[in-house]
Amino acid sequence: MESLSFLWDMDGTLVDSYPAIVPNVIDACAEYGYSIDADTVYRNVIKTSVGSFLESLDTPHTASVKARFQELNDTRIEKIRPMSRALETLSRLREAGHRHFVYTHRGASCRAILENCGLLPYFTEIVTALDGYPRKPAPDAIFYLMKKYALAPAQCYYVGDRSLDMEASRNASIGGILLLVPGSPTEPTGYESHVVRDLAELGGLFGA
Repeated sequence: MESLSFLWDMDGTLVDSYPAIVPNVIDACAEYGYSIDADTVYRNVIKTSVGSFLESLDTPHTASVKARFQELNDTRIEKIRPMSRALETLSRLREAGHRHFVYTHRGASCRAILENCGLLPYFTEIVTALDGYPRKPAPDAIFYLMKKYALAPAQCYYVGDRSLDMEASRNASIGGILLLVPGSPTEPTGYESHVVRDLAELGGLFGA
């Protein structure tokens, strides 16, 4: 099989971080007097993003709540674990000759989380919020990686767990792989090349 390049979302795709993200949103809101239940946070965050959800609250404290959430999210990382079969899948795909990159909206904590989870060595480059590219579904960061590493669109896939990840892959004219774990409120967009329920399925799909 021809060598492929996998560009990975991070939260909810490589690492199981929603059990940390959701309490961080709740706590940040509570500090400014807003009470929100966990299910509401989870369903809105996975459908859009934390920033979009907080902005939808339309309060005079939105900027402060977002800043506090970011602070909590960059420091409360010790309980974040890799997604099921993530390490095995990255290893099998790399052994088959494929390359890995990360493009995530997460910021300063990204590398520390990947290192704590044992995943950091698998990635050629990691693009985070600190690099300043427009947020997904804008394809700018994907275009940057493709240009820098001379990646052909037909040999690239973006792997993510949300609709905006698939929209980003479509906007970049590359393949999209949607990870739909049990209980996820995400629905296929129609832009996906593949929909998987477990990361281990990628090995079978791509000869690893």
